[in-house]
Amino acid sequence: MSHLSFDEVKLFEDTDTDADIIRSFINMEYKMTEEPFFILDVADVIRKHWDWIAKMPRVIPHYAVKCNPDPVLIKILAAMNVGFDCASVAEIQAVMEHGVPADQIIFANPTKWCAHIKFAKKMNVQKMTVDSEMEILKISNYFPEAKIVIRIRCDAEKSLIPLGVKFGCDPGDEAVQLIHLTKRLGLKLWGFSFHVGSLSDELNAYSRGITMCKRLIDVAKSIGCDEVQLIDIGGGFSGDSRHSIDKVASIINDAIQNIDPSITIISEPGRYYTTTAFTLASLIHTKKIILKDEKMTRMYYMTCGVYNCFLEELLKIQTRLPIPLSKPESDEKFLSCVWGPTCDSIDCILEDILLPEFHAGEWLIWRDMGAYTTSLGCPFNGFSLSKVHPFVRKSYWEQFLAYTNKIRKPKESILNMK
Repeated sequence: MSHLSFDEVKLFEDTDTDADIIRSFINMEYKMTEEPFFILDVADVIRKHWDWIAKMPRVIPHYAVKCNPDPVLIKILAAMNVGFDCASVAEIQAVMEHGVPADQIIFANPTKWCAHIKFAKKMNVQKMTVDSEMEILKISNYFPEAKIVIRIRCDAEKSLIPLGVKFGCDPGDEAVQLIHLTKRLGLKLWGFSFHVGSLSDELNAYSRGITMCKRLIDVAKSIGCDEVQLIDIGGGFSGDSRHSIDKVASIINDAIQNIDPSITIISEPGRYYTTTAFTLASLIHTKKIILKDEKMTRMYYMTCGVYNCFLEELLKIQTRLPIPLSKPESDEKFLSCVWGPTCDSIDCILEDILLPEFHAGEWLIWRDMGAYTTSLGCPFNGFSLSKVHPFVRKSYWEQFLAYTNKIRKPKESILNMK
């Protein structure tokens, strides 16, 4: 297990606000460089995990690394015994570097490179998601000891990111055919999974997916696949500040209450753990006022853009509004556009939106920035990715250390693991 040191997580007083903490980092490092940066509130991640295990104690979370692969975030989750959903060799390496055992990883990419299957065998990462005959045949050739998890399609209604268009077999005849194929090849059928999609309000999709998985477990056991013992309910759990998991937890708990206790139930949350934990600070380096469509429009040019961490704005998935680090001079709002730093005209974060008056040299705060921001960024036009500064207020750090030491084996501690 990796050593989580105070050098990586900066401690602040309980009375320090987020604005105080951002100003502290600006004064220490960013007054001259003007680079954008993130702060990572470790306590936010801790609270999210404690809330999850309190409200869905039977559902074991496996964090989706693709959402945000920040090393300290992975360390924090690993220290709390969270499992991991990995999609590649690099993601498996990233979590195993921090001492995560192979049996706490699910290789959840339904279409894997053969070389990646061979690597998983080498590292003994046995749980593998599939959704086609070819994937099962590949695993039979390269890793016949693997524990196969068949992914079915179960899309939520009006999902902004409907993953079923790419992954998941039909839960009817096709899934049954895959069950028979694993049996015929002498492979180990471990369970079934689904993913309702991301950013959807249709929570009953989880109940539908669980019902489908229960039926398929019965089918599998009826033909002698006696090792089946897993239902993976996937991800799609919102993590932004406007939502809680109370409603979805109630639906899931109702759906699983009569499932045999020998069946393990896991999930693959990503946004849930990260969204509110990361806050971005960026500087307005240039401002101009233009006449656009016969309307006066304020044009703000920022040190961070769609190529750095606002790709979801470019794809019209998100619309996040900035908060000025210093209080505006008035509450009046003006027609505005916010642009990123590159020389690309599509590098636009907000277009024709009402915002307070900002000024060049002013820092803006962007909240709910932890999901699919750093993981999707690139240094286009020479603008580097934003640095992450993990921090925690002292009382939460003490609670975290006490909790992790309690759940570890005797004589193990997050402070002394090598």
